[in-house]
Amino acid sequence: MKRSWVQFLYLLYCVEAGIYLLLVPWSVLWTRMLLGWTAGARDLLMTGSARGAISAFGGLVLTAGLVDLVRFCRAMRAA
Repeated sequence: MKRSWVQFLYLLYCVEAGIYLLLVPWSVLWTRMLLGWTAGARDLLMTGSARGAISAFGGLVLTAGLVDLVRFCRAMRAA
């Protein structure tokens, strides 16, 4: 039973991290976060392709988390 809670919390974390990575690169928070970085890194991370790549990774994490969360809920219901 304890392991199932740890797994559930991990799945919720995956979903949350996926949403964060999907949305934040396109928000004002992203710009504010990069203000303290060096000019080269900031310029690279402000490009549309870098933002898109990070958002795509967030979409993958979110999808994997949601799929595993659905499987987990079905397994808990069957048990």
